[in-house]
Amino acid sequence: MQYLELQKFAKWFHQDFGVIFESVESGANEYLEALTEKQRISLSKEIGDFLKKYPGKDHKALKNAWLKLGAQWWSKEELIILFKMLSPK
Repeated sequence: MQYLELQKFAKWFHQDFGVIFESVESGANEYLEALTEKQRISLSKEIGDFLKKYPGKDHKALKNAWLKLGAQWWSKEELIILFKMLSPK
Protein backbone atom coordinates (compact mmCIF):
# COMPACT_ATOMS: atom_id res chain seq x y z
CA MET A 1 0.00 0.00 0.00
CA GLN A 2 1.18 3.47 -0.83
CA TYR A 3 0.76 6.10 1.88
CA LEU A 4 0.57 9.40 0.02
CA GLU A 5 -0.85 11.68 2.73
CA LEU A 6 0.94 9.84 5.52
CA GLN A 7 4.27 10.25 3.75
CA LYS A 8 3.72 14.01 3.45
CA PHE A 9 2.75 14.09 7.13
CA ALA A 10 5.83 12.07 8.14
CA LYS A 11 8.12 14.51 6.36
CA TRP A 12 6.67 17.28 8.51
CA PHE A 13 8.37 15.58 11.47
CA HIS A 14 11.87 16.72 10.50
CA GLN A 15 14.92 16.63 12.78
CA ASP A 16 14.10 20.00 14.40
CA PHE A 17 10.42 19.21 14.98
CA GLY A 18 10.89 18.74 18.74
CA VAL A 19 12.73 22.06 19.01
CA ILE A 20 10.33 24.13 16.91
CA PHE A 21 7.08 22.87 18.38
CA GLU A 22 6.10 22.86 22.03
CA SER A 23 4.33 19.52 21.66
CA VAL A 24 3.52 16.89 19.07
CA GLU A 25 -0.09 18.10 19.12
CA SER A 26 0.78 21.73 18.37
CA GLY A 27 3.06 20.71 15.50
CA ALA A 28 0.52 18.27 14.09
CA ASN A 29 -2.29 20.80 14.41
CA GLU A 30 -0.34 23.35 12.38
CA TYR A 31 0.07 20.78 9.62
CA LEU A 32 -3.53 19.55 9.79
CA GLU A 33 -4.98 23.07 9.58
CA ALA A 34 -3.44 23.45 6.10
CA LEU A 35 -5.15 20.30 4.76
CA THR A 36 -8.42 20.09 2.90
CA GLU A 37 -11.18 17.92 4.36
CA LYS A 38 -10.45 15.27 1.71
CA GLN A 39 -6.75 15.23 2.65
CA ARG A 40 -7.60 14.90 6.36
CA ILE A 41 -9.91 11.96 5.65
CA SER A 42 -7.24 10.26 3.52
CA LEU A 43 -4.59 10.86 6.19
CA SER A 44 -6.84 9.44 8.89
CA LYS A 45 -7.51 6.29 6.86
CA GLU A 46 -3.82 5.86 6.03
CA ILE A 47 -2.86 6.24 9.70
CA GLY A 48 -5.44 3.59 10.64
CA ASP A 49 -4.06 1.21 8.00
CA PHE A 50 -0.51 2.00 9.11
CA LEU A 51 -1.29 1.14 12.74
CA LYS A 52 -2.94 -2.12 11.70
CA LYS A 53 0.09 -3.07 9.62
CA TYR A 54 2.56 -2.39 12.47
CA PRO A 55 0.74 -3.34 15.70
CA GLY A 56 3.75 -4.68 17.63
CA LYS A 57 3.96 -4.21 21.38
CA ASP A 58 7.32 -2.45 21.38
CA HIS A 59 6.46 -0.35 18.28
CA LYS A 60 9.93 -0.90 16.81
CA ALA A 61 8.53 -1.88 13.39
CA LEU A 62 6.17 1.11 13.51
CA LYS A 63 9.06 3.44 14.28
CA ASN A 64 11.18 2.01 11.46
CA ALA A 65 8.30 2.28 8.98
CA TRP A 66 7.61 5.88 10.13
CA LEU A 67 11.24 6.83 9.55
CA LYS A 68 11.21 5.14 6.12
CA LEU A 69 8.29 7.39 5.18
CA GLY A 70 10.64 10.36 5.62
CA ALA A 71 10.21 11.35 9.25
CA GLN A 72 13.31 12.24 11.22
CA TRP A 73 11.64 12.72 14.61
CA TRP A 74 10.12 10.02 16.81
CA SER A 75 8.64 9.93 20.27
CA LYS A 76 6.99 6.61 21.03
CA GLU A 77 4.77 8.01 23.76
CA GLU A 78 3.58 11.08 21.89
CA LEU A 79 3.29 9.73 18.35
CA ILE A 80 1.41 6.57 19.29
CA ILE A 81 -1.19 8.72 21.06
CA LEU A 82 -1.36 11.10 18.09
CA PHE A 83 -1.74 8.25 15.61
CA LYS A 84 -4.58 6.77 17.64
CA MET A 85 -6.29 10.16 17.91
CA LEU A 86 -6.06 10.72 14.15
CA SER A 87 -7.03 7.23 13.00
CA PRO A 88 -10.68 6.49 12.16
CA LYS A 89 -12.90 5.76 15.10
